[in-house]
Amino acid sequence: MIHAYSYDNKHKLTKRSAIKPGMWLNVLDPTSEEITQLQTKTNVPLDYIYYSLDRDESARTEYDEDYKTTLVIFDVPQIKRQKNRSFTYRTTPVGILIKEDYLITISITRKPFLDSFSDNRRALDIENPRKGCLQIISHIISNYQRYLKDMNKIREQVETKLQNSLQNEQLYNLMGVQRGLVYFLLSLRTDSNVLETLRRAQTFPLNEDDDDFLEDILIENHQAVEMAQISNKIINETTDTYSSIINNNMNQVMKFLTTYSIILTIPTLVFSFYGMNVDLPLSKSHASWIITIIISVGISIAIAIRFWQKKYFK
Repeated sequence: MIHAYSYDNKHKLTKRSAIKPGMWLNVLDPTSEEITQLQTKTNVPLDYIYYSLDRDESARTEYDEDYKTTLVIFDVPQIKRQKNRSFTYRTTPVGILIKEDYLITISITRKPFLDSFSDNRRALDIENPRKGCLQIISHIISNYQRYLKDMNKIREQVETKLQNSLQNEQLYNLMGVQRGLVYFLLSLRTDSNVLETLRRAQTFPLNEDDDDFLEDILIENHQAVEMAQISNKIINETTDTYSSIINNNMNQVMKFLTTYSIILTIPTLVFSFYGMNVDLPLSKSHASWIITIIISVGISIAIAIRFWQKKYFK
């Protein structure tokens, strides 16, 4: 599906039916016919279109001298709701093709953040495709920061619940947040390499204002990387702490059970001795069973007192 946009007389983006120079083309999971149409109308490399539609394509940038086209593949944060009402965070690539007379975004899945441009809620300069590309990238970085703040809130809520009760469900939620942070960290780092390459590329000339804009985007990207690193480090420390707590609780339970097992074993040993068919001291006495109980209880109390002194019951 190809959505073509150009400015109206109020300088607002308006959807058009025909593809003409000076437009922004938002391409979503195109058919083979639409790919052919796009390549014919805009004269962009066919390979660049297919690169942008690859789900596993890594973030990078390159320039085709023959077609005078710059390709920027950028990782975009994406959130997905699960059946258990939790969320998973992933990243998917979006391809941005820049020509002198076209700005083209291509993706295999819908990118909701692009709606803010088509709805004119955010400015998009399609007369200067390079600046338009930077505006799209800036919005992507803002989404990273917003999702990272949401993940931090989820992490804090899970940690609060874990303080009250250690439940597997909360640990799974924490693990899900950490997995999302790993995806974000990897994508933010590769996105940072793309931005650095664009800043140095002679095929991506920028005026002074746009160069300052790119510098601001790099700073925001660096801040997002730091946010993700700090959150990931906190989760690692949290999981290590709760793992130690679980192990300590298990040790306390095992120590408690072992201590009482030893105490309860004493009467069994004494009664076993007096239950054998051999002559034992006081075995002929009518009060032997009372004496046996006294011996068992006395030894058990003595051992219990010793264990209490050693703080084995705590």
